[in-house]
Amino acid sequence: MIRSMHDELLKLRRPVIIYRAAGAMLGFALLATVLTYATATTAAATSFVGGDSLTSTVGQLGQSGGLTRGFTIAAGFIGLLVFVLFTTSMTSEYGAGTIRVLLLKQPRRARLLAGKLLALLACVAAVLLAAELLSAAAAIVLAHTRGIPTASWFSAAGLGHIAGDYANAVLVASLFGALGMTLGVLTRSTPLALGIGLAWLAPLEHLIQLSWSGAGNWLPGLVFDAVAAGGNTITSYPRALITALAYAALALAVGTLSFLRRDVSV
Repeated sequence: MIRSMHDELLKLRRPVIIYRAAGAMLGFALLATVLTYATATTAAATSFVGGDSLTSTVGQLGQSGGLTRGFTIAAGFIGLLVFVLFTTSMTSEYGAGTIRVLLLKQPRRARLLAGKLLALLACVAAVLLAAELLSAAAAIVLAHTRGIPTASWFSAAGLGHIAGDYANAVLVASLFGALGMTLGVLTRSTPLALGIGLAWLAPLEHLIQLSWSGAGNWLPGLVFDAVAAGGNTITSYPRALITALAYAALALAVGTLSFLRRDVSV
């Protein structure tokens, strides 16, 4: 498995991955932070917990969780980028025929798949850390321009929010990544996998939500978004987390079983 991780990390060092994927994640985090502070209203402050609105108030941003508010909003959007990264990482192996070479070096398929997954997660976790730091730096500058107090950001509660929001972002990325890798294993085609995945996660689930009030409790993309937001008005964070983990476990089980049993030439 260590060899599989090393091989995957070498591929991830390519400029197309570093500059496009990582740059897009950092860009989303920065953009979300700028928009959060630029659109903040002066309404009365309320807690972030239990709200699914992307807008914030000046009072909310002055609370202990205000420093990473923009980063938290960006986590759901970054999840879609992670989905694309994990999907294409798997489908490209089949499209280029390199999956056969990898299996010659590591014939134990479960270890090969686990190594790829862990290497991708490690890289995503590193980029998310950089994204949170970039978002926090931008938040400090923007807070001073809006006259938002920042004392609560660096209290014990504030530091807890910083660590918790990072851990939650990594968790959300892992959920989207598990779904993306499984879809890549099942379809073995980049256009097909991305077409199915992005169409379902982006527009279709939201269209279904317009006619089914309970969609946010069950549809995977909406559940993952609820986890990223720390819960919302439709579903609580604990419920969303349990449902999301169940989806991820099911996806990994199906993907692993397919990878172990199917011929790589088919």
